[in-house]
Amino acid sequence: MGTEEFNYKYIKDRAGAGSWRRGYEYHLKDMVFDTYPEKNFYMGKVKGNFQDHYNTDLIFKKNKVEARCNCPLKEEWCKHAVAVGLKAIDEHAYEDWLETKFGMEFDFPDENTALEDTPPGSYIFHFNPKRKANFFSILVMSRETGKVVRQIENILRALIEAQKQNPDFELNNSQKVEIAIFQQLLTISRQDKKAGWYDIPITKFGPMFTLLSKADEGLDEKTKQRLKFTDQEWKLVLNVNISQAGTILLSLEWKRPDKDDVYPFEEVRYFSRHLKWGRYKNIIFPTNIAMQSVPQNLLKSSFTDLKDSDGGKFIYEELPKLREIMDVNIDESISKLMLEERPPLNIVTLGIDYDQSLKAALEFEYDGVKVPFSKTSDKAPYITVKKPGEDFVYWIKRNFKHEIDSYNMLLACKFVPMQTNNLALEKENAIDFYNYYIKQAGDGWKFVEKDDMNFFKLMDEPFRLCAKIDFSEETQDSFEIQLYGQVGEEIINFDDVYDTIQSGEKYSRIRSLGFVEYPAQNIYAMMRAFNSFDVYRNDENKFTVKTYRAGLINELKNLGVELVLSDKFKEFWEQMSTFSTHDGLQLPENATAEFREYQLKGYGWLWFMYKYGLNGILADDMGLGKTLQALTVLQKAKEVDGPMPTLVICPTTVVFNWESEIQKFAPELSCLKLSGADRKSLFKEIPNYDVVITSYALIRRDIKHFKDINFRYIILDESQNIKNAMSQTAQAVKQLQASHKLALSGTPIENKLEELWSVFDFLMPGFLLTMAEFNSRYVNPIMERQDKTVEKRLKLQIYPFILRRMKRDVAKDLPDKVENIAYCELTDEQKDFYLQVLDSTKEELFKSIEQNGLEKSRLSIFSALLRLRQICCHPRLYDKENVKHIMSSGKFEKLKVMLEEIISEGHRVLLFSQFVNMLDIVKGWLEREGIEYEYLTGKTKDRQAAVEHFNNSNIPIFLISLKAGGTGLNLTGADYVIHYDPWWNPAVEDQATDRAYRIGQTKKVFVYRLITKNTVEEKIQKLKTIKRNLVDSVISVDRNIVKSLTMDDIKEIFSVD
Repeated sequence: MGTEEFNYKYIKDRAGAGSWRRGYEYHLKDMVFDTYPEKNFYMGKVKGNFQDHYNTDLIFKKNKVEARCNCPLKEEWCKHAVAVGLKAIDEHAYEDWLETKFGMEFDFPDENTALEDTPPGSYIFHFNPKRKANFFSILVMSRETGKVVRQIENILRALIEAQKQNPDFELNNSQKVEIAIFQQLLTISRQDKKAGWYDIPITKFGPMFTLLSKADEGLDEKTKQRLKFTDQEWKLVLNVNISQAGTILLSLEWKRPDKDDVYPFEEVRYFSRHLKWGRYKNIIFPTNIAMQSVPQNLLKSSFTDLKDSDGGKFIYEELPKLREIMDVNIDESISKLMLEERPPLNIVTLGIDYDQSLKAALEFEYDGVKVPFSKTSDKAPYITVKKPGEDFVYWIKRNFKHEIDSYNMLLACKFVPMQTNNLALEKENAIDFYNYYIKQAGDGWKFVEKDDMNFFKLMDEPFRLCAKIDFSEETQDSFEIQLYGQVGEEIINFDDVYDTIQSGEKYSRIRSLGFVEYPAQNIYAMMRAFNSFDVYRNDENKFTVKTYRAGLINELKNLGVELVLSDKFKEFWEQMSTFSTHDGLQLPENATAEFREYQLKGYGWLWFMYKYGLNGILADDMGLGKTLQALTVLQKAKEVDGPMPTLVICPTTVVFNWESEIQKFAPELSCLKLSGADRKSLFKEIPNYDVVITSYALIRRDIKHFKDINFRYIILDESQNIKNAMSQTAQAVKQLQASHKLALSGTPIENKLEELWSVFDFLMPGFLLTMAEFNSRYVNPIMERQDKTVEKRLKLQIYPFILRRMKRDVAKDLPDKVENIAYCELTDEQKDFYLQVLDSTKEELFKSIEQNGLEKSRLSIFSALLRLRQICCHPRLYDKENVKHIMSSGKFEKLKVMLEEIISEGHRVLLFSQFVNMLDIVKGWLEREGIEYEYLTGKTKDRQAAVEHFNNSNIPIFLISLKAGGTGLNLTGADYVIHYDPWWNPAVEDQATDRAYRIGQTKKVFVYRLITKNTVEEKIQKLKTIKRNLVDSVISVDRNIVKSLTMDDIKEIFSVD
């Protein structure tokens, strides 16, 4: 037959899968009978299902075998032919015919395993797998004597002795294997000494099979035939197919390594479920898999059919595991099925129940097959799919997790389970679901409307919450809000809206037009805001709000409220919210100052606040002209509303500044300064003046004289002086009465939010509630929880009432260098000391001039002026031994206030003084306050190191001796320059100023000269200004004032005001 044998594979390759399976079953069941060879035929009968039997013939030819059968099946190798063919293979019928007909010889090595020659080994091993339960047994027979070997230990000892006696003693390969078997037997077996059998637990027999495969001869104890042990592995292969009816067809077959043939699973006997060894006829061989790894239902037969859900379970659960441990051949159609992941489509059928609730039924569509959701646990895990027009049937594994997740998503939409698998939604939730959730569901969902769903649809026009706002007709300091809802042309009373959401509903049906959604959360947030802003309802059912709480408007806008503003309120709100309050506003007729753009805006804002009865904080950076802006609005108020006193309260060190600024910029405003012991006689004059100036220190003492006077304005300069609401100063100023109030401060908050409350409690009592409520509503959430929402609400509330501009914000409006004079006043003790020295010095000086002449007395003049200037700076500079015990200086107190403000605003300062001792006093104060500084005098050895340290750090202040630091330094890190004491020569001061104001400076530079009022400092400063202007108009020369003083100048300087 050439190279092709008549074997199992021959028949399997020619028969259909079903015929092969059924034919092999017929063969196993001995359904073939009356077989006999005749000539080149092999004839037999096979029991039939529809008749007694079928006649089946095999026709032998030299190179092939053909079959014929009288059954109605239209195929050559029908199941009957397969069964007869397998019978013929067992009987070697074809090989017998070939031998008779053509003289061919055949060897059947799986059956004929006897040895032809005597092997070199000494022992025969008998194998008995049935002698004892759970054990395989080995009996050792001597080939030479034919007797049972019971004492293999003696053989091993003799071997060891032989090796000792003869070092050249060597075993042949067969003997080496036999010795290895003996050693293994002694290790893992128990010997039946009487019978001689070695019993080995089945679980440990695997290594013994391996050794036996190398031994010369092993016999089957039952048949006494030689067993051929081999180490060539046979593979168990699983074939997976599917019938047109959707039945999974499984077949297990063995594939051997030494010939091209396959054997149904049942042809091979496996020894144990745990061992990977099998037997076919007289061949024992290793296998690729232990039977315990294969599902037991598959081991019952070579062929297994799985129907319905069993087929699906096998494909999706068992087959992937089997593919990891054994060879599996999968039909192409099943392979495609396994590779495709098809999540189901969620189908929700919607209907309206009798009570107008929304009813839903959930189904899942798997490749066109719909299955309803079920809450029970006995759900079929697989779905049989047969597509229309196709014969192919297959299974899909249900994704229960997907189904449960989808069901839970509906529950999350507030569906309520019913007794059946249906779900229901009440009105509010039904409207939500129908109008919002369905749109967000995505591609994996399909919604089928069984009934008309228009009942649940929202109106096309959205709901608008509207607020009609106008100033109150009853009070000038309030405005009114009328709330209502609107949908299209439909107006809805706000009370109806609020009642609806308070009843737990957010939808309302507008006649027959449909449902509308009320923004419940926004409305509740609005009502909370009303509570925060102290809004109340008046008799006309409108909400009344204090004008100073106009920050509520921003809150309403943020909540989506549609604002309907009256023309008057619209103008007010636009100006207030944008700070565009100076548009078209005229300056007072008598205003003489040159205003910068930001100062005009500040004046406009102040006038706006005045006009609408509001109070606020002007919080510009130091040096931007807060005093000028405040004076301008006082001028305008007098011009428009006539005269009325304004009270200015400021630090003692600033009193003279106010007086000076009034004289300079608003001389038409009459000014009354209340200071010193003689002030008490002036209290009755207060109503006759436009501006009354006093200090924080004095207002505490004099409050009883002020509290009954109704001022136009009360202005607190450096309002941080009342930051402690419980202080006597704060308590005092809050007793004052005025139509308008204004706070001026570069640092409205220094450390704590409570400081802001104290200032606003003065400006607009109740604006920020009580201190306890302010702490509860704002301070604690902001400071302890960093609540950004609360922080934003506070900012919105106070935003319109604080105007703050930093230097950097208005840089374009500023010249590169802004020069100012800061006036201060001698303390009482300091003044007495100054006048004593002035009297004695003046007498001595005039006597010297009378005797020696003016020119020869220049040194005496310089010395006299020096003493007086030292006292102005600090009495300790002149009274070095502290004989007078004067520890205070008005100028030093002024400096400390200025430094605290400048440093708190993040600026850096150069402080110049010609007196090193004065710098040391300042240094001592800085150290006590914990403020970092740099220090440069004539004694400083490494000037450049000090400069670089200042420029390359954030140190806020540099103390510099005027002579040591006047030239050769580049200190552009600073943007404030303070000249503590005036120098005779303005050019020296200018050089010092230029340490900061020079090439490389990117900021505006503010220069302050501290001048003590009513002293030689003020008089010299006036002379310097006059002479500087005169000289500068002609030519630049040395400007040492002392050299150019006339006798009239000297008399003026040393006079007493």
